[in-house]
Amino acid sequence: MKALEKWTGIALINLAIVALLGFVMRCKMIFSIPFLDFKYTLHAHSHFAFGGWVTLALLALTAYQILPKEAAQKKIYKWLFFGIQFNAVGMLLSFPFQGYGFFSILFSTLFIFVTYGYTFVFIRDVRKAPVARSVKLLSIAAVVYMALSSVGAFTLAYLLASKSSNMYLYKDAVYTYLHLQYSGFFTLAVFALLLHYLKVENKTTWRFAQLLNASIIPSLFISYLWHYPSDIIRGIAIIGSGFIVVSTVYFFLIVGNLREAFLTLKPTAKILITISMIAFVFKMIFQALTIVPSLGTMVFANRPVIIGFLHLVLLAFITLYLIGHFVQSELMPHTGLAAFAIWLFTTGVIVTEVVLFGQGLGFMLMTSIALATWLLLAAAACLFAGAVLIAITRWRIGANLQMNYNELKTFKQFSQS
Repeated sequence: MKALEKWTGIALINLAIVALLGFVMRCKMIFSIPFLDFKYTLHAHSHFAFGGWVTLALLALTAYQILPKEAAQKKIYKWLFFGIQFNAVGMLLSFPFQGYGFFSILFSTLFIFVTYGYTFVFIRDVRKAPVARSVKLLSIAAVVYMALSSVGAFTLAYLLASKSSNMYLYKDAVYTYLHLQYSGFFTLAVFALLLHYLKVENKTTWRFAQLLNASIIPSLFISYLWHYPSDIIRGIAIIGSGFIVVSTVYFFLIVGNLREAFLTLKPTAKILITISMIAFVFKMIFQALTIVPSLGTMVFANRPVIIGFLHLVLLAFITLYLIGHFVQSELMPHTGLAAFAIWLFTTGVIVTEVVLFGQGLGFMLMTSIALATWLLLAAAACLFAGAVLIAITRWRIGANLQMNYNELKTFKQFSQS
């Protein structure tokens, strides 16, 4: 099995584990599960979703699809991906039992250092690679923001270790980490992969890549407005919001440029990536609108909206894009049971978003959705079942391809003899 097939296959198994943890947490909200610590499980869920699923999948794709074959085949990448997976599993096994304890912090720290190594090696290799300048800018910026996000993680670790009661700094550390991961690393990596695969490069795509990259740091200050309402912070946040709006406009401009290449995609990939791009537009709109003081204050105090936004990006935008990309790259099947699994998972994503944002709207209107908890449990069940079936069908076809390859190899050896 080729390296990319192996690592993306492992990433899909990790996605199933992430979905399992999500389902278990939804069960915990309804049923009594005394031996399960919800907060510790949440830490395991989020860290493994970032490390074992999204980071492994995105970095494997950027290394093996964007870099030339001779660069991607370097042994260093194999060891880096092994380090990512090993430490992600370490976080998965330690967080449920101790929360932020010695082993979980150890594996989290080692994971960050491995991503530092990937950032250094990848930038060195991609700078020499014959790829479009938009792709080069987006992919380099993506891994840089991945590395920079550790500032939030290390600040959070320090606050927990020192038992600090500074809640403002605690929330700033969380928002900084999430923003640089979601809007920086995840978003830029997705567009680097999309533009590289569709082979579209012109002045509009270049301008889009520049504006999207330029929006990351100033838009971070939108998160600080809720408790630092100074003129300087607001001024930087307004600049960030402006960059978000302009880069979204340029996104619509490049849609026309991508249309011809996009129409050549497989039907399943086309639908998944379309849903993903719609989620991206909603993400940008929501971010830009939080610059409005009254709306921003209401949003940051509304837990369902925050959770809905995080899942909008991680599930609807990033995860559906990755599955669509896997389908288009023939890294997973998309017919029969696999198609059922994909649409079951997608249904879970859509129901989750509708209910979470419905809860957020209800919070603003001081009403509630009676069946919300049960609907979210049903959605989590769809996500878990879909993810498990996706992983099963992916590895089943991978085993068949490897078997066919071995049979062909044996036949050639027999023919030559």
